[in-house]
Amino acid sequence: MRTLIIILALALPAASCAGGPRFLAPDDTPQTAYGAFLSARYAAQRRDISASAAYYAAALGYEPELSLVADRAFSTALMAGDFARADRLASDAAREGAAGGVASLYGRAAQLSGGRNASADDTNYGPFGELIAVILNDWERVRRGRASAALDAASARDLPMGAAGYLLIHRALLLEAGGMFDRAEDTYRAADSSLGLPEYTTVLLGEFLERRGRRDDAASVYERQLARAGRDGDPEITAALARVQARGRAPRFPTAPQAAARAIHGPAVLLMSRAPVEFPVLYLRLAQRLDPDFARNTLAAAQALESLGLSTAARRAYGAVDAGPFAERAAISGAWLDFEAGRTDAAVRRARAMGGSSASPGLRMLLANLLQASGDCEAAEALYISLIEEAEAAGETVDWRHAYFAGSCRLSRAGWDEAAPLMLRALELAPDQPSVLNDVGYSLIVEGGEVERGLDMVQRAAAMEPENSAFLDSVGWGFYRAGYPEEAIDWLERAIEREPGNPVITWHLGDVYAATGRELEAGFHWRRALELDPSPELADLLERRLSLGLEAGPVEAS
Repeated sequence: MRTLIIILALALPAASCAGGPRFLAPDDTPQTAYGAFLSARYAAQRRDISASAAYYAAALGYEPELSLVADRAFSTALMAGDFARADRLASDAAREGAAGGVASLYGRAAQLSGGRNASADDTNYGPFGELIAVILNDWERVRRGRASAALDAASARDLPMGAAGYLLIHRALLLEAGGMFDRAEDTYRAADSSLGLPEYTTVLLGEFLERRGRRDDAASVYERQLARAGRDGDPEITAALARVQARGRAPRFPTAPQAAARAIHGPAVLLMSRAPVEFPVLYLRLAQRLDPDFARNTLAAAQALESLGLSTAARRAYGAVDAGPFAERAAISGAWLDFEAGRTDAAVRRARAMGGSSASPGLRMLLANLLQASGDCEAAEALYISLIEEAEAAGETVDWRHAYFAGSCRLSRAGWDEAAPLMLRALELAPDQPSVLNDVGYSLIVEGGEVERGLDMVQRAAAMEPENSAFLDSVGWGFYRAGYPEEAIDWLERAIEREPGNPVITWHLGDVYAATGRELEAGFHWRRALELDPSPELADLLERRLSLGLEAGPVEAS
């Protein structure tokens, strides 16, 4: 990083061009290329990819010949999903072979979509870049009415990185476009069985069968995949099966740009699964440029951006999935990103708008989770209870999470006696869930009068997650309450090593030190716990501990 900044500092002049920047940028754009570049870098460090793209574009406007800036201006615009800016910047970036050749590919995609003419260098592609170039070239031939030439070109090719297998989707679509339906079906089925994208390839195969008038075969394909996926089956396949069963109209064959987007989507997703790096996001955005209504691809782009920590861009991408079978997944993910960014009110408002009584269980659980996380535990509990009652009325298995979260809310509001039926039901439904084991076990230790039983549960939880500080604390406190303070010390010291700022763990360790005659250390930990913003009840207990030691009681303050 340091080297790049020094190089650019030498290359960029201190004064701006007389004409000013060619591209729109934030209002506070610096008046020099170097200043705009530094602003772009700072915005990228803050994970604001849209502002970074605007600043890079401004820097390029001041000094259009700088290839490093052309690279970043284009690639950040594409990452941000700013296709208007990416269209303007692609030619300059492609001439320099920037962004690993993605700018060149983007120019071809824009041409295929009926936009600008492609310009470009065919070399220096990134991973799978040559495969994507093949796909774009072939569908450009189809767009120009040369489907047979595209089929000839799509025959066996020598592509790097084992990429030839990813041509299966592309070839299947080309064969269908060319009317070679038997070969197309064989190729769709080969893709479905070998590419590791079962939901996506099942959709492509099923839609092909629907277009051929073979509804029963399509239904069988959809049902098979849903049976494999279980409860959380792919929503697009669920919608497709409902369409077939209702004898709805088969989806139309995609246009050339839409088909190219579907062929590019697969390699991009598979590349993303290898490592969360920039290239797959750029390819997913390229596919989005070809077909902005391809919801599965837009959702994947949002997920990829989220995995890179680009939360603002991810929220915008989730927001672009505003209809169809993936809308709920996108809405849930977007709401949680709002919450994680500290936009709690916005997240709850979004969830309330989606989570009415007629909404799906997933959306109502989202609202309940957000309400619980934002402190409205009473409203959250009521929603969880309604989900439990709805499952019972339908004769379905109750989701353990609904019982557990409802029980957690009630535990915080009313104590163990009131929460026990829900918490014990969660334990019955999910006997090996470490969080359930820990919370039920700890409650039995401190409130339920079953210390030995509770200690066994929290030990099982800690064995599953040995680095979890809450679980380690539960075991230590369980040993202490069972009358074994010496055994408790090791567990609590391990817990406080992992979470030194937790007032409850610090208090627990102070009590255990006091019980083993280590009064000086006990006093230190009680004073330290008071500095860590404890609850009012715990603060009161700690003050009494410092005056009276363990005689202060009561033992539990939270």
